[in-house]
Amino acid sequence: MNRSAQQRDAVRRMLSALSGRIQLHELNQIVVDSALRLTGASGAALCLVVEGCDQLDFVAVAGENAGQIVGLRIRVADSISESALKSGNAIAMDSRQLAVTGDLFTAGERDVTADVGLGAVQRVAAPASRTAAVVPLIDNDRTVGTLVVQNKGGDHNASQFDSDDIDCLNLLASFVVLGKRLGTSAEAACEQGRELAVLYDAAQTVAGNLNVQQVLESVLTALCTHIEFHTAVLFLVNDERTHLFIAAERGLTEDERDIQLAVESGYHAQSLVTGQSQLIPDTDQTDGYRDLSERARALSAMIAPVKSHNEIHGLLQVTSLQRNAYREGDLRLVSAVGMQAGIAIENAWLYEEAQRQAERSSALHDLSQHVNSTLNVDNVLNFVADSVVKLLNVDKFALLLVDPATARLVPRLCRGIDANEFADYQPEMGQGVPGWVYEWQTPQAVVNIGADPRDRSAPLERFGVASVLCVPMHMGDEMIGILVGMTSRRRLFTVGEMELLYTISNQAAAATYNALQYRLARARSHEMSRYFRRIAHALGSSFDGNLPQVISDLAIEIMRADRCAVYSMDADSLRLRACSRFRTAVPPEPEVQLGHGLTGWVARRGQSLMLTSLHDDARAQTHTGFHRDNLASYLGVPLKAGRRTVGVIEIFSQQPREFTREEVQLLSTFVRRARLAERMLSAG
Repeated sequence: MNRSAQQRDAVRRMLSALSGRIQLHELNQIVVDSALRLTGASGAALCLVVEGCDQLDFVAVAGENAGQIVGLRIRVADSISESALKSGNAIAMDSRQLAVTGDLFTAGERDVTADVGLGAVQRVAAPASRTAAVVPLIDNDRTVGTLVVQNKGGDHNASQFDSDDIDCLNLLASFVVLGKRLGTSAEAACEQGRELAVLYDAAQTVAGNLNVQQVLESVLTALCTHIEFHTAVLFLVNDERTHLFIAAERGLTEDERDIQLAVESGYHAQSLVTGQSQLIPDTDQTDGYRDLSERARALSAMIAPVKSHNEIHGLLQVTSLQRNAYREGDLRLVSAVGMQAGIAIENAWLYEEAQRQAERSSALHDLSQHVNSTLNVDNVLNFVADSVVKLLNVDKFALLLVDPATARLVPRLCRGIDANEFADYQPEMGQGVPGWVYEWQTPQAVVNIGADPRDRSAPLERFGVASVLCVPMHMGDEMIGILVGMTSRRRLFTVGEMELLYTISNQAAAATYNALQYRLARARSHEMSRYFRRIAHALGSSFDGNLPQVISDLAIEIMRADRCAVYSMDADSLRLRACSRFRTAVPPEPEVQLGHGLTGWVARRGQSLMLTSLHDDARAQTHTGFHRDNLASYLGVPLKAGRRTVGVIEIFSQQPREFTREEVQLLSTFVRRARLAERMLSAG
């Protein structure tokens, strides 16, 4: 077969190879085989420049010592390709030139020494070469390698390579460059296809899905289907943005799922700060790298932020048990999935937040309707407990009310805790976390109650409690109790959950206070009825003019007071008509001028007067006996017949006491029902 036929045959073979999409190394071997046949050389080699270093890699060899040469890597300066690589021109060498520059594709008469395979060193003996030709591989004006042939016609009778040989080699070199471009394009297309497949799978699974956990699981499934991995983890940043916690994972054990990473330091901190992905080819060379798996150490990893609208929600981390397992294309893929995951997660969060807000609004509306529509304190507290357990998703709850007599928090109701055991839990101010909230009137959220030193004085941990959210109940400026939401497993309560419990607490406080006041009013009403029956009996047997004394004695019992005095109007003065429990050494004043002192002020104004501290009021200085009798608080109520004030009834206590409007109403009703004013007026 003549040269033209051989050339046509070689071109057909390479075109067939290119159209058949064979592997690049197979095309390279066809090229060197064709070079050997077309030029009549004894050896041919295809050398590619190694990226990042001044070396040549023998990727395909034909002819002599092919098995020994392929895969060798030598320095450019030690090869006969150096001139062609620098000039970008084909070079033909005769025996004289080769005597100076070298043989067997290497310079001078030195042996070839190169790293092969796993680092072994080989030496290849050089035969007596006579001629050689070197053609550069030029891709986009950049020399990327050479095609080299040697010893045309044989080792011992080599002839010079002519221009036809150079033309053949240039043609073959162009096929190498074309194959390299096609290979690069095919690799890029394959990578893009994989990216599209992953993104399509991720989009298909997360689109229309507004459940956060399902979104997280779908994202990892789509990613792990197309990427080899040892572990794959999706971290999310907690509400306080202090730690990363594992929201979804593949390849971790149950214990490893509880690992949390601090956001300020470590290998992941850079991605959180900059929002850039990281490719870690060798974890042993990365400072601060912490492997999540204890079963086998990861040797390479990829980290990509999970973000949307420049806000980072977490990180995606994929690891491998091999070094240099991932390429830039893999990192781009993980980064794209992280972006899509961030958008899907944010949408799911917004939807869930809208759902929670709607549920909370509805639940708070129901709570308001129920607690404000009843004055039964047990019904109020039970509905509050059920609302807290449902809205906060806690498995334990307690409501403690302040006992003014003992200054302790007393359990009034609980859920998820044995009521008999919890009944003895009555912390004083400052004891335990509830006592701390009682003292400082500030809400508290504790993730690990057992590790909190405040819990030692009044431990909640002994009731199986792990995490606590505790808020005070206020009625105006008065603290009446505490709401405590608790969980059996550790949980980080959010600021929003604390605000929600505070909202419930405010409604519960008002409803509880009203219900308790109603119960107290009913108790007093029953007490009034009992005393009214006694009054009726007393009035039936008291026509001897001793009614004021009966009223004075009964008023002390009704008001739970220490002293009582009854005065009647006589012109411009008030005369003592009856008194109860005054000491003989310090009797009440028998007569008080109208407008003087406390008694005269009540009579002239016709208004009730309540004093918690008797001695702080200037009007009390008129009554010299108050100080000697150690009286602390005072209540004066005018006695009226129609619109006319005909007297005053006074109540005293030795301990400081804040009289209420309800007590004023109680005493006024009592004397009115007894018709004391009318009897005093008629007795005239």
